[in-house]
Amino acid sequence: MHLLLRFTRLGKVDRSLRTPQMVQDKAMVARWQLLNPTERYFSLLERWWNIADFEQERFGMAADRMAEYRCTFLKRHRPGSRAKERDEKWQVAMLGALGMKQIALMQLFGLLNIASEPPVPGKGWQIKRMVATPWGLSASATYLQAFGDTSTDLLERLFNPTGKNSTPDELEAEEEMEHHPFLLWASRALPFFPNCRHYLGDPEAVEPFRGSLTFKVSLGSDVWRRIVMPAASDFDDLARFILDAFQFDDDHLYQFRYQDEYATQRTFDDPRCSDVEDDYADEVTLGEAGLFPRQLVEFRYDFGDDWRFDVLVEKLDASETGAQPTVLAKTGKAPRQY
Repeated sequence: MHLLLRFTRLGKVDRSLRTPQMVQDKAMVARWQLLNPTERYFSLLERWWNIADFEQERFGMAADRMAEYRCTFLKRHRPGSRAKERDEKWQVAMLGALGMKQIALMQLFGLLNIASEPPVPGKGWQIKRMVATPWGLSASATYLQAFGDTSTDLLERLFNPTGKNSTPDELEAEEEMEHHPFLLWASRALPFFPNCRHYLGDPEAVEPFRGSLTFKVSLGSDVWRRIVMPAASDFDDLARFILDAFQFDDDHLYQFRYQDEYATQRTFDDPRCSDVEDDYADEVTLGEAGLFPRQLVEFRYDFGDDWRFDVLVEKLDASETGAQPTVLAKTGKAPRQY
């Protein structure tokens, strides 16, 4: 539930406090209170099913893999099935692939009934028996089908790039469905739930910060550079300036990683990388990234030698709209790159 609190944006991390704490997003909570129980259920379900990676806590199209795992797992645990008992290795492998968070959420959302043994200190969750519910079997199978349908629509568009057979309204709807299998699934499932007319949605878009940002960039404990960057600079500009400040060349690939205000992992990759899961560094400006004071960003450079810089956000100054990239202070001699 802690994950869902963050992924629904009902809760966010306040790092301005001495000890960071989870606090309510008042605007999102106000929206939540307007929803009826059915709408709340499907709003939470939508967020859960769009989570592609529970370990790195990211959204994305890789969520189809989790949808397939859930569907297969629930089929194996349908009432009367003995397949799970005959293949203990499969059971262990599937539990490892899904993770216990997914199992717990399947129970919470009514997809899976679980009977538990009494707890044993140090032994974790003592599961005695798991049985898929009719709703779990139906919902997981039809949702997986929605992923297949959106993939088919994508292939169809590749072979029909001009959209000769589609009206403008159909093209717009198809484009939306391509990126949101949940919407396609919901369009088929929700007619059976007439009370569900609204979703929680996302927070209102925030205007990008305008001004300058001051960073303390450290390489180890004894070498650091304090730099200022205009908010209009992108993360690729930041990477180049950091490397120049430490007298490193820029021949290798890099990556930025940090947790946003919802404690969700964000990653910006070198534009020279291929097949990235998130954004390229030259696609997002510092002002658009939602950075805040005391936030720590990891800058990883040259995946062979694996240089790791700690980039601490020290200050955001809205008055410095014309700032240029500058090294304000430095301590320690930068190590030799080669």
